[in-house]
Amino acid sequence: MSLKAGDPARARAQIERLGELRQVSKDDMGHFTVTLARARIMLAQHDYNGANEQLIPALDYFHRQGLYYYEAQACMALATCDLESTREPLMLERLRRALDLAARYDYEYWLRQELEHCPKLFATEDALELLPADLRERVSVISQQPAGPVTQTVIAFAAGSLVDLTINMLGPVEIVRDPARPLAGDAWTTRRARDILCFIASRPHHRTPKDTIIDMFWGESDLEIVEKNFHPTVSHIRKALNSNQLLKQNFIVYRDGDYQFNPEFSYRIDTEQFDQLIADGEEARRERSFDRCIDCYEQAIRLYRGEFMQGSYEPWVEEQRSYYREQYLRMLESLAGVSEKQQEWSRSMDLAQRILREDPFREDIHCLVMRAQAALGNRVAVKEQYETLRGLLQKELGVEPAMQTQKTYRELVGN
Repeated sequence: MSLKAGDPARARAQIERLGELRQVSKDDMGHFTVTLARARIMLAQHDYNGANEQLIPALDYFHRQGLYYYEAQACMALATCDLESTREPLMLERLRRALDLAARYDYEYWLRQELEHCPKLFATEDALELLPADLRERVSVISQQPAGPVTQTVIAFAAGSLVDLTINMLGPVEIVRDPARPLAGDAWTTRRARDILCFIASRPHHRTPKDTIIDMFWGESDLEIVEKNFHPTVSHIRKALNSNQLLKQNFIVYRDGDYQFNPEFSYRIDTEQFDQLIADGEEARRERSFDRCIDCYEQAIRLYRGEFMQGSYEPWVEEQRSYYREQYLRMLESLAGVSEKQQEWSRSMDLAQRILREDPFREDIHCLVMRAQAALGNRVAVKEQYETLRGLLQKELGVEPAMQTQKTYRELVGN
């Protein structure tokens, strides 16, 4: 489309038309993402024909627009429709496309969630063969677990999948608007801007006073330095969140003296999910609903990719890091204890080893590993575990294992 010099009327018309096209594109995307959520709810209500009718045009739109994350979701949902309508060849075609997109664009976290919620899609040998080996094993484990309330799970997942901004802070920081369109590689040219975003995300109600931000990130700096740098840094946050994105949005607003997340948008923050799962697990434990408690704990430890805001060492970060690490280890210990009582020795060892990677001086956890190895008939491994602990304590602390640890060891090896 070219503009001729001296033709302002035509130029204005073309500019107006471009604006209309951009608005149509924005409106279409909103329409079809809502359609996808509606179809997922219809699936939960077993209205497979209705869901299929909703999903076909949505899939076509996502594919044409290169919105691959949404295309993968639509493919997986359509595969469920095909499964329930005994259209297995078409189901396999949908699954193959969804898995190809997941591998190509690194949607592994999303794919694992899908497997958790709908393992029956991979019940046939042909479907299972499409998965990588580690995910095949995961499907086998999930299939042996009792099914939960499908309708609530799928509806919650459908609603949760359509968020405007995702911030993951348990492990290396991840900030995502659309998984199919990552933020620009140089979006966060200043670490301070990214950390301020995370700081606001970690506060109650996603808001914090301007003075608190200044005190936390500029400390004793001269007022002149703060005035020179504060507003450009906040502006950098806004620009970074819009880098490489089709739609420009303002996620950070200033109201009543506070900087806060714009309440017009939806957010998924892994620390909030983690905290909620802990609370749900504790409630289930008090109600003696132990299966639900275990499920909540397992979901929480899957969210924990590593220490809080890995690579950052500000005082406020260290405080949060200590808290989440303690919660993570506590849940691992609880799950390891349950596995030991149920004589699931391999699982109890795996959980125990994860604790020891974080806290290698836990003698009680070394004893748990030794008991599991002994139960599996591996006395050599029991001795190796004890010697590993003994060597560590001597080298780092100059002490021998506690008397109770020595007693446990002797009993297990028959000395």
